[in-house]
Amino acid sequence: MIIKECKDSFDSCVQRVKERIVKAGSVIFAEIDHSKNAKEVGMELEPTKVLIFGNPRVGTILMREKREISYELPLRLVIWESSGRVQIGYRKPSHVAQEYGLNNEILKKMDEFMENITSV
Repeated sequence: MIIKECKDSFDSCVQRVKERIVKAGSVIFAEIDHSKNAKEVGMELEPTKVLIFGNPRVGTILMREKREISYELPLRLVIWESSGRVQIGYRKPSHVAQEYGLNNEILKKMDEFMENITSV
């Protein structure tokens, strides 16, 4: 997993990443708030969110080549705060695709996309 530090507050980091995802032409399909879910069952967890997003025009190309990759799509990343530090984590799409024997040129663009949206 690639882990980057975000200098912003947790909420600001989440907002900036979401804005970058949408600006790049992708759709945010889901936002999972693990700390909220933990609170609902009487447990505590520092702020932790998973964003699930993608562009069907891109993902479909890979799924048409190897349907099993659909298990890994849409793309996702995690943003969390621990001891006052905000971090972003994700798996490089090209590395995930290698597990499925894919080596499509579009994966390089997906890697660049992930690098760009997480550089906040």
